[in-house]
Amino acid sequence: MYSVVQIGGRQYKVSPGDEILVEKLEAEAGSTVSFPVLLTSNGSGVTVGTPTIEGLTVDAKVMRLEKGEKLIVFKYHPKKRYRKKNGHRQSYTRLKIGSGEATQQTEVAQRTESAQPAQTSSSNE
Repeated sequence: MYSVVQIGGRQYKVSPGDEILVEKLEAEAGSTVSFPVLLTSNGSGVTVGTPTIEGLTVDAKVMRLEKGEKLIVFKYHPKKRYRKKNGHRQSYTRLKIGSGEATQQTEVAQRTESAQPAQTSSSNE
């Protein structure tokens, strides 16, 4: 079972219990955040939202704030004596996807499948 959620302008494929690294969020460590679900899949099929699935969110716990590895930015112009060295470390947030989300996803998927009207053929006479 998995879902596709939108976090900070990017889309991530997550399953219950996953730990993911996303761009820095304005949330403190230990708090809980919710994200809209764009697509969800269970054993019986896939449900796609337009653009999101109504009433379905994925809850995640903020584990900690981290920094990525250091990247070196080196600018150089040949024959001009121009050299500039700069470093950068991106800030990230580590999230743990809630484990109780799987049952909620299954219930919502079943409700959306049963809510769709049955196709009937009508004859034009």
